[in-house]
Amino acid sequence: MTTSPDQNDPAVRAAQEERLRAVWKPPSGWFFRWTDVNNNRIGVWYTLTAFGFMLFAGVLALIMRTQLAVPNNDLVTANTFNQLFTLHGSMMMFLFAVPMFEAVSIILLPQLLGARDLPFPRLSGFGYWSFLIGGVFVSGSIFFDAAPDGGWFMYPPLTTRTDLSGLGADIWMLGLSFIEVSSVAAAVELIVGVLKCRPPGMRLNLMPLYAWYILVVAVMILFAFPPLIAGDVLFEMERLLNWPFFNAEKGGDPLLWQHLFWIFGHPEVYIVFLPSIALFAMLIPTFAQRHLLGYPWIVLAAVGTAFLSFGLWVHHM
Repeated sequence: MTTSPDQNDPAVRAAQEERLRAVWKPPSGWFFRWTDVNNNRIGVWYTLTAFGFMLFAGVLALIMRTQLAVPNNDLVTANTFNQLFTLHGSMMMFLFAVPMFEAVSIILLPQLLGARDLPFPRLSGFGYWSFLIGGVFVSGSIFFDAAPDGGWFMYPPLTTRTDLSGLGADIWMLGLSFIEVSSVAAAVELIVGVLKCRPPGMRLNLMPLYAWYILVVAVMILFAFPPLIAGDVLFEMERLLNWPFFNAEKGGDPLLWQHLFWIFGHPEVYIVFLPSIALFAMLIPTFAQRHLLGYPWIVLAAVGTAFLSFGLWVHHM
């Protein structure tokens, strides 16, 4: 019968700490550095990449405003203007707003909970690289005159007909699929992190407020993005296989795409809005040196807002 080592023995503790540091040591070398899955590094990559896409989208908006600055301006063609408009909206919504929440949450959540890292580090890495690949697909299409030009909402039948939309809609759908999978992966990571990485004694009602908002928004992402993913699949099947999901002439319904898109699109507003409110709710009491009043009611308000946001998509249609 073997006995367990004495945890109070300094030599035993030193050996355990050495093994722990070896396991969590970041990869060395220029190539292997990019395989790191530490939450801080992944969060920084997310932040820098999202800011890069935001700046690029801002340049597209500047070109559009320059085109509209004077009458009869011929800076860009009508088709290029539509591409700029579509890419700007798509990038700000899919490549900046939601990824910035994920970036901040991936960095802050382990610190808020006292955890060493998130529960699935490789899932965080997978999510980032999926986000980057999808973003490059979507944003890079403008340089090959293959950007989508049907608006960031991509309403059929304008976008489902290949003779009207060209290759741009296919590139948009392909890139968007990577981005959506990335968002769902990050949501799963954050939900499990909140529920399973809390220290002993930290019940849900004792969590920092921002951790609650991370949980609420991640659940919203988990329910809001799958309808859009399903819509993307149906969209591509109609374009590539000529199946009649959205074509009224063949028995389809163009409103089906609008339902699938805005079931995602309206909760998206609160997916972006709620984390910023939570950050202020976390910072202001700290600097004011006062406890936050009404903690349970603030949490219930966030949960109620998330629930109601899924029932209001119709007013977009």
